[in-house]
Amino acid sequence: MTEVRMPKPGDAITEAEITEFFHEDGGSVTEGEPLYSIATDKVEMDIESPATGTVSWKVSEGGTYEVGELIAVIS
Repeated sequence: MTEVRMPKPGDAITEAEITEFFHEDGGSVTEGEPLYSIATDKVEMDIESPATGTVSWKVSEGGTYEVGELIAVIS
């Protein structure tokens, strides 16, 4: 099982909004492919999957979350 946590896209950034999930809950993901997209007041970026498996989202699309918060689990 691999935990997916909100990354820190910049030094002064403490939170980011999840703008889009690229895979539905329970869907298959492959390591290295885009998993979800985030946005801050300074940057927008796609976050790659750190592992291959089945994704289980722990947060909601459109929500704003702190850096380090658990976003999903890949099993």
